Amino acid sequence: MHIRRAVTARVVLLGLALLGAYQLACVGGHIPPSTFHFTNVVPYTGPGQGGWKVAQVVVLLNRISPSFPQNAVCEIEVGVPEVNLRGPVTDEFAQAAAAKAADEAARVVFRERQPTALLCQQFRGHMQRIMTDRDVGTLPGTRITGFLRDGVPRKTFPESGGPLVPPTR
Repeated sequence: MHIRRAVTARVVLLGLALLGAYQLACVGGHIPPSTFHFTNVVPYTGPGQGGWKVAQVVVLLNRISPSFPQNAVCEIEVGVPEVNLRGPVTDEFAQAAAAKAADEAARVVFRERQPTALLCQQFRGHMQRIMTDRDVGTLPGTRITGFLRDGVPRKTFPESGGPLVPPTR
């Protein structure tokens, strides 16, 4: 009887340890929309589509895992038109779309288990696809690159505290 209890306790402890390791690999977080502060760089002169605004953010991507931890510091420039084929693009709408795309892109790049050297490139590529995809995206005309423009206020995420990690669903 005593041996059976000891075995059961070990099995329970092992299960809890495995669950804890799984939770560490799936810790979630998200980048707030306010991190993307858009600055007009090409004024809209109308009529039709035109104008251009950008937000620059330095994002720390981090996958917390006992078996495959990764981190990368990525420079992200999100460029959107002032007016696209759907009409005017407000800063608030662009901020929400960029934050949502960043969260999803973080999930995707860490699922792919890319080498650290490719994380930023893949992250920007997935953000671009998410923001412009006809079925998923909300901002046609968006361009995601590394920093291209000078004189645009740069924000850092996280400002203090932990890094952006792939959010859990």
